Amino acid sequence: MSMERSKALIQTIQKIPVFNGLSPSQGKKVLGLCVPRILQAGDRVCERGTPSDAMYILVSGLLGIITGDGLRVATLKPVTTVGEMGMVTRQTRSASVMAVDKSNILIIEKGPFDLLLRNDPDIQLKVYRNIIEILSEKIVNDNVRIRDHLLDKVRGENQIREHRQRIEIAIGLLAEKGMTREEAKTRIDEEMISMSMRILVVDDEEPIRKFLKDVLSSYEVVEAGDGEEALKQVKVAKPHLVITDIRMPKMDGFELRARLKETHPEMPVLALSGYVGAEDVEGHGFDGFVDKPVNLEEFRKVVEEALLKEEE
Repeated sequence: MSMERSKALIQTIQKIPVFNGLSPSQGKKVLGLCVPRILQAGDRVCERGTPSDAMYILVSGLLGIITGDGLRVATLKPVTTVGEMGMVTRQTRSASVMAVDKSNILIIEKGPFDLLLRNDPDIQLKVYRNIIEILSEKIVNDNVRIRDHLLDKVRGENQIREHRQRIEIAIGLLAEKGMTREEAKTRIDEEMISMSMRILVVDDEEPIRKFLKDVLSSYEVVEAGDGEEALKQVKVAKPHLVITDIRMPKMDGFELRARLKETHPEMPVLALSGYVGAEDVEGHGFDGFVDKPVNLEEFRKVVEEALLKEEE
């Protein structure tokens, strides 16, 4: 390794919160523990539930944090670390980590790291002090999030109460015009259904369909297990948006998109896949692409944009 490269990596290590305050010579000791590794998109760094026997420093590229449900809840950018807290607390990993694209990481194994801390009390003191500060900040942030969640919950309950009162008033007004309360409720339900956005989710994996349905709970969501079943659903009731997997039995997502374009050229269709990339679906007429594992924030954004396009 060249002197310039080594110096740059030492400066990188010194910027990492857990190594804050280390001198250049101490940073050099930490660098001496690092094992470089190049990851390709989709490569796993570590798995949920496994021992925290190493920490990882992301030097370049992107890493995704994956929950047990296969949901990508966060994307990490350089320079950041993964797994350093687990090496100290000895807790098993709470989530899996994978490379989103080509990435360079440095790996520090727990055994050599523990040995370094035992042999250098000054590094040990600085590292443990940093960990205490990081955990303290996390506790404060968690408390703030809990407070905000409770406030949102109270506001939501107040809005629900207000909407129920409005509904009761509306039912009463309709009853005054000759409808019974049951007829008024039925009429309101029918109007609400006609106004709601209908989304068709097409995937041969039932857990994926259930997950997407839960994520899209604010919409009316119907399901289909393959392209043929999806076309039948469209005939029954035309959706405002179709989200389809690419690889499916009987009829894949490419053929489904082509068939829908023939009968409903204005209907937006999103592609969903963990086997092909966005570049592979270009030219097939899709209105957007969603990668598996699904990034919740990005997924909702793509869905909202597609529905806005449908309304135009």
